Amino acid sequence: LINSFLLLKYFFLLPAIYLLPINQYSQDSIQLSPPQTSSSAGFFQRSTCIRFEFRQQDAIIRNALNGEEPEENSAIYKEPICVSGSVIIKAKRFAPGFLPSAVTRVQCIKTSGAVKAIEGTKPEQPYNKSGLKGLNDGQSGGFKPDEQWLGFRNDTPEWWVQFTKKLKLTKIHISLLQAHGSWIFYPSKIELISFTGKLLGLGLFNSDPDPAPDEKRIFSFPLKKKIKGLIIRVCNFSSLP
Repeated sequence: LINSFLLLKYFFLLPAIYLLPINQYSQDSIQLSPPQTSSSAGFFQRSTCIRFEFRQQDAIIRNALNGEEPEENSAIYKEPICVSGSVIIKAKRFAPGFLPSAVTRVQCIKTSGAVKAIEGTKPEQPYNKSGLKGLNDGQSGGFKPDEQWLGFRNDTPEWWVQFTKKLKLTKIHISLLQAHGSWIFYPSKIELISFTGKLLGLGLFNSDPDPAPDEKRIFSFPLKKKIKGLIIRVCNFSSLP
């Protein structure tokens, strides 16, 4: 049995180096690095602004808000992109003589701000800096385990979420981090349960023990019910190979 962590919110190998003759080297074969931004996701109640950065002469950032990948004729990024509704923003770098960069994807989610209180399983050190309030602080978590994430070792952590009033919600969003090299795994499943014990939603996760890439993702659970609150129950793997 290995103590692993579940983080909510949300060995490297050195390749061989080959030297090519100068006449075989081409700038056109070099791919630009992707645009930089402070977060790959953001929760907000009224509006939010997303900023991208890239410092290289003659390079520009192009972005798209329609779900498609930016192309050479897409809008040029000149200032922070401010939105008032849920949207996925994608950005790429372009420069003469270079291959376009990979896509940087930012998911912006508008929330209701309806949570009154959260009670339940408390996070454990060292992933407990913000306490349970971190489950609803509008932060999705950074790219590293120590950036705003809450960690839980319990087999079945559970939280009772109370709303300010009875509401008809469309979705519940939960941000998770996976980093197998640090023994941080997704759960086996997440259950959304009413205060009367009725199952409102269920999310099942891949149980394959093989190594998986590090990633942070926001999982969205449809919830078209009028409720005063709900229970979020997370089932972790009790043991790992």
